[in-house]
Amino acid sequence: MTITNARDETDDIASVSGLHTKHVAPTAQDAAPAREPPRARSTSAIERAAIAPETQLRAGPPAPALRRNPLLALIHDGLDRDILAEVQTGMSDALADSELALVLQPITADVAAARLSAFLKRYRPAGIVLLPSLAEREDLAGLCSAGKVACVRIGPRRGYLAAAQHGLLCDERGAAVQLTAWLIGHGHRRIGFVAGPEDLLSARQRELGYLDAMADNGLDRGPALIVAGDNSFASGIEAGRLLLEISPRPSAILASNDEMALGVLHAAAQMGVTVPADLSVAGFNDTAPARRAVPPLTTMRIPWSTMGREAAQTIRQGGHSGPDVLFKTELVVRSSVAPLT
Repeated sequence: MTITNARDETDDIASVSGLHTKHVAPTAQDAAPAREPPRARSTSAIERAAIAPETQLRAGPPAPALRRNPLLALIHDGLDRDILAEVQTGMSDALADSELALVLQPITADVAAARLSAFLKRYRPAGIVLLPSLAEREDLAGLCSAGKVACVRIGPRRGYLAAAQHGLLCDERGAAVQLTAWLIGHGHRRIGFVAGPEDLLSARQRELGYLDAMADNGLDRGPALIVAGDNSFASGIEAGRLLLEISPRPSAILASNDEMALGVLHAAAQMGVTVPADLSVAGFNDTAPARRAVPPLTTMRIPWSTMGREAAQTIRQGGHSGPDVLFKTELVVRSSVAPLT
């Protein structure tokens, strides 16, 4: 297949994914950017569309050695579809008048390096955006640098940024301090914490923020109050049950992400614990399910859509290295938390 322009390419991807072209990559000809793209079918359309490698671009003089296909690839681990949707929406907005096609590529952590290397060689994208947890991987960012592909990493990461890389992040630890201190300010002294995976840097920073706030206020932060989860709804249910079975049980539970906080809400309902009258619950991220929960979830908003927009704009401008861009978090107060009287 020969790529003639970005619209042809978008149509090819849309045809194999079953999506309207506006959900794949808004272009200069599209009427409006996608606002709420479907999540189920858009992840690997590029693989099935068989976008041509560099050697199959339109006929004419030999292509320059570093010629790129007009693709911007959003690389994710497939574990948090709600965050993925938020970032995708922001990127689609930024690409509304661009010839770049947005492609979602899931890559599991165990084969991430091999898959990304093959992807870069086959499709020669104009840029790569890495989402957590893949954004933490220096080997993946190194592959982009070696291939001279502009790379934006969203979320915390270890080490320094190499050339042609850009980092977008929030103060995860400081945000957790703020949220925990806010719960303490509402009278809660015994606060449980549902931790995320230890190997995930953002989860570790949020746990440290919780521990900082508890220590600053001279409150118990013993191991019984911290239960490990894996960022899933199911692990939130299990952690919620464990925390609600200890005596005395916590008056509030803070989870490292919204999905686990929703699991805690579910566990509380199963055990006859009323939220927020008997238990206050808070989370992290401010994803769509948190806003639809019963009761709606108090959470710390991470501006995923805004960071997605910034990432796409950075790639459009050719990508650049430089200082990290720090985005503000926001405490979103809803009815899952009540003062302890």
